[in-house]
Amino acid sequence: MMWFVLKLLLISQIVSANFLILPNDAEDILCERAACSDSQMCVVDKVKGKAECVDQKQLETYVKKNGVPTKTHNADKNQCTRSELHQMGGRLLKWFADVHHETAGTDRVLKSHTIQCRQEVAWMFQQWDGNNNGHLSKRELKPLERGDSEKCVEQFIDMCDDIIVDGKISIDEWCDCFSFADNLRHEPPCHKAKHDIDPHLLGAFLPRCDLEGFYQPEQCHSGQCWCVDKYGREFDQSRVDKQLPDCGQYASDLSEEDLQDLHARF
Repeated sequence: MMWFVLKLLLISQIVSANFLILPNDAEDILCERAACSDSQMCVVDKVKGKAECVDQKQLETYVKKNGVPTKTHNADKNQCTRSELHQMGGRLLKWFADVHHETAGTDRVLKSHTIQCRQEVAWMFQQWDGNNNGHLSKRELKPLERGDSEKCVEQFIDMCDDIIVDGKISIDEWCDCFSFADNLRHEPPCHKAKHDIDPHLLGAFLPRCDLEGFYQPEQCHSGQCWCVDKYGREFDQSRVDKQLPDCGQYASDLSEEDLQDLHARF
């Protein structure tokens, strides 16, 4: 029997005088008619009485264009401290291990992923990935809502969506989220900094980390790029505008995916 709630609200609700920006599965008749996909949000125009579906990039452009004020995913209630989120991650990890052991869970090979994953964490991901597509959507996690006995579960899982912020949790995001949940004393600096930030806040800086949780040399945000050492210390005179920095001997061997990520941060 589950001893706490597992629930997820992956994107914030954004409200203005004339618009509502809601999750794709919101119980709103206009959103239901729009039938947005898992990677989209539902934008309701209250004046015109219609709704449209937008992806994360379109949403950011839309919010800036229309001046829609944003709120964090649960800023109005149940905001948890860093300490509470630490404890929540540890309790979730212990619960995963207990359930995995008690049910004698059969492990399967996960779909392609790059971040090392604990056996019990991978197994729990498989239980929730109903369509086996390598992502946990809001619809897949919604049936796990059971009440309010654990107020920080929602916020903790919400903040796992921090590699590609798209309203769903990939295998790598899930595995990374629990990498140091029971070993915070040895959590690497970049991993800690990234998980201290709400990834759904527009304009939030999410540092680029390597697979061990240390900083990658090239960092970009809001039109600027710069070089750092593995602990995040910026190199003097390395900051440039709207171009990749020259990190010299510390430069990474950037893949095409890395380059796309950096350019998206300009």
